[in-house]
Amino acid sequence: MAFFIAFVALLLFSTGFAVWKGGAPERIAAGLYWTAWLATLLANPVAMNRWRTIEIGYLLIDLCLLVALTLLALRANRHWPMAAASLQLIIVIGHFAKALDPTLLGSAYAIMSVFWPYLQLIILAVGTRVYWRRVRIQGAAASWSRSLPL
Repeated sequence: MAFFIAFVALLLFSTGFAVWKGGAPERIAAGLYWTAWLATLLANPVAMNRWRTIEIGYLLIDLCLLVALTLLALRANRHWPMAAASLQLIIVIGHFAKALDPTLLGSAYAIMSVFWPYLQLIILAVGTRVYWRRVRIQGAAASWSRSLPL
């Protein structure tokens, strides 16, 4: 329960800070994280069987978030989205590891799926802080890269 409360507090802080002081990429990421978290709550399996088999609902949510964060990383004029997308890739790989090896311990599967979002939210908060500081020192900064025609 303490981990859940800590996660919700970190989610509220990092996404709130991103909406308050971040640019468009930070705000989009905040929306993505909230959408994924709410979808995860709706896809919550029965606690007794949790992490014993591959969590298909979680896998689909995590795949969608991976695609969205990767597109954000490719278009945003920021470095932090690439780190966030990389951590999301680790989460998706954890799902596939469980699918390839059903004997993988449930606790190992849970750690691979649950630990990394904490770091993603910290990265969002740090990225927002860096952007906010840069804007205060240098003035307005472009949010999007023009190098990719997406």
